[in-house]
Amino acid sequence: MGHTQIIIKEGWNQIIIALIVFLFCYSISFFSWFFFAILLLTLYIYRNPERILEEEDELCFVAPIDGKIMDIAKVNLRDGTEMISVVIKKTILNVGVMRAPMAMSIVETKKRFGLFLPSTSPLYRPLGEKNTLTCKGKFASVKMMINAGLLSQRIALFDTIGVLKVGQRFAFLNDGEVTLFLPLDTRIKVSLGDEVKSGENVLGYFAYKAKDDK
Repeated sequence: MGHTQIIIKEGWNQIIIALIVFLFCYSISFFSWFFFAILLLTLYIYRNPERILEEEDELCFVAPIDGKIMDIAKVNLRDGTEMISVVIKKTILNVGVMRAPMAMSIVETKKRFGLFLPSTSPLYRPLGEKNTLTCKGKFASVKMMINAGLLSQRIALFDTIGVLKVGQRFAFLNDGEVTLFLPLDTRIKVSLGDEVKSGENVLGYFAYKAKDDK
């Protein structure tokens, strides 16, 4: 499934509802300008632009979601593995289409049903809705944690089979955070506060590993 529509299909229901409400209010001359603005905002939220990768390097990985770099740190996972985490905060006005950060296969998906909370809440990570993906690429295996925010309705994963190309659409998130867990030898290119675009801006580079080194 290409998901190359100008408006992502996950937003069609909301757009149809906004259109019906606008047409009704227009017909009775009741705040039609306000509901037209709501319709335009809904179209904007579910836009699905094309993106061009800024660098053709098979060792690089790109942003999986539009947003701001909120944290870069060394962390310990539950199994004791040390990794580098890169946290990207996405607001509802950023493009919500998620794209594969590298050529990869999704080998495991874990979903936790939870609450839709603001990222400022202390309960956001322990009780919020999230998906955790384990992804395997040519040069590294990474984990991707998707946390839904207050304005998210759900985390929508597309039906994907086989290897995803770098920049290929694979999910949709209205509001929330995406955290990449990367090998310690990864070279990070971005800094805190940087604004990034999914499928376009390079976040960093994996260390080269020959087949015998894996």
